[in-house]
Amino acid sequence: MSILQPEELYSRIFNSSVVAIGLTDILGAYKIVNPSWSRMLGYSAQEAKHLTISDVTPAEDRAQSMMNYDKLISGELSSLRVQRRYLCKSGDIIWADLHVSTIIDKDKQVLGVLGMFVNIDPLIAAEDNLSQLNYELTRANIELKQANEKLSLLARKDELTGLNNRRVLEEALEQELLRSSRTKRGFTVAIADIDDFKKVNDTYGHDCGDEALKALSIVLRNGIRSMDHVGRWGGEEFLFVLPETSLEGSQIVLDRIRRRVEEIDLKCNGQQVKLSISIGMTYCEGQCERNHVVKEA
Repeated sequence: MSILQPEELYSRIFNSSVVAIGLTDILGAYKIVNPSWSRMLGYSAQEAKHLTISDVTPAEDRAQSMMNYDKLISGELSSLRVQRRYLCKSGDIIWADLHVSTIIDKDKQVLGVLGMFVNIDPLIAAEDNLSQLNYELTRANIELKQANEKLSLLARKDELTGLNNRRVLEEALEQELLRSSRTKRGFTVAIADIDDFKKVNDTYGHDCGDEALKALSIVLRNGIRSMDHVGRWGGEEFLFVLPETSLEGSQIVLDRIRRRVEEIDLKCNGQQVKLSISIGMTYCEGQCERNHVVKEA
């Protein structure tokens, strides 16, 4: 038996599970569902992305459902097991044994909710399936435990570029502000923006724009030290946090990255696409305020 990489293993668990699995954000909107979820409720994975928990809950059950969800999001509950009804795409209503668990980051902040359920319509009609359902739920709990850590990691990465997302960058920035205030040693904050990125999208299409962001991200990641931070701040903006670095040293690093971006070999629809970035930077030493340094950069 070949050894699978963690990502492939989690993907196979997710897609082959006989238990319906759905991941929702803090507003109750579905972000991803597995094939069993789609089979039970009748919605495709793509259709599910346009649904909320209320959309798959009978009208008379919605108040109780959202009350339970609010307790999870607020942190009052970390997990919950209930028997509840689901409203299928066909209009049919099924009973399900549901186990939900919050997904949290390292600061105990709730990022979303992972729900796993099995259809217990046969159990409501006759109790003869009880032992099988218990077995499935036990298996689901094992899968949930294995998947939670991976999902928490994914929640801290930008989906397109694989770089740190804004949440992680804000944490890194806060840590460096505290360290600089304590040690009086400075650090650099910089923001890079792709020049004329709208023109790339308008001329070559959004698929090309996505490829440009991916190619740029590789250059940014390879251009910094392991102790440095870079991630997607938003849109075509990328933020750097460079600890224990002089202003002159930061300028050298960022200018080298800027030149390497201009060397990116990107082709879209048979045409060469040239990229360049503009970088703004500021230096913090001692007492600084987060919003101020970002705005200054």
